[in-house]
Amino acid sequence: MSRIVDLSPLVPRGFMGPPSTNIGVQLEVRTKRATDGSNAYWQSGQVTMSLHTGTHVESALHSFENGEPMEEIGLDRVIGNAVLLDLTPVEPEALVDVPDLERARERLAARGEEVRAGDILLLRTDWAQRAIGTRDYFPHSPGLTEAAAHWLVERQPKLVVCDFFEEPAARRPGWTAEEFVVHRIILGAGIPLVEGVVNLRELPPRCQFFAPFYRFAGIDSSLARAFALVG
Repeated sequence: MSRIVDLSPLVPRGFMGPPSTNIGVQLEVRTKRATDGSNAYWQSGQVTMSLHTGTHVESALHSFENGEPMEEIGLDRVIGNAVLLDLTPVEPEALVDVPDLERARERLAARGEEVRAGDILLLRTDWAQRAIGTRDYFPHSPGLTEAAAHWLVERQPKLVVCDFFEEPAARRPGWTAEEFVVHRIILGAGIPLVEGVVNLRELPPRCQFFAPFYRFAGIDSSLARAFALVG
């Protein structure tokens, strides 16, 4: 019997988004209480946050002015067979390069699995497990090299999922759009990105992955509740 592994972190008030917005999650709760002495109650919450906070899906519009917006990404592109590339251990601010990905693929082969075209690629570093939601998450995250991004695209996945912030250039202030090379390589190949997942250490080499997202229109990212079915 399959079990669900929740891959999204809890997002409380103050949970930090990317440095580009530098805001934590702001929650406002409005309530109404009974006027007749009963225990009747009503509550409605609203939230202010970056859409690149916690687990989220990114479309090409994130890195290309006329790129694909979120509403054009079908759910079939964020649901399906997934294979886990275990990159651990990975140090803070380390650059994951092609040899690291090849070692992860060898680990996978030793367990009787391989990367196939059309797979969802799950990249495990365990960084989000340690730091997501804190001010350390983005500036000290491991990243991908440009060559590593090309390696991923050459595997022809339909989706790339990271438990770290994969763009090294954006660790420091003053970065420019052309420096977003990892995003431009992956998103430019028509492959959406999912960032900010946790609990990849609980997954077997292959599983069923799901990242349904809120269907905002005309925007580059959307919040997701990612999970996997295993067993």
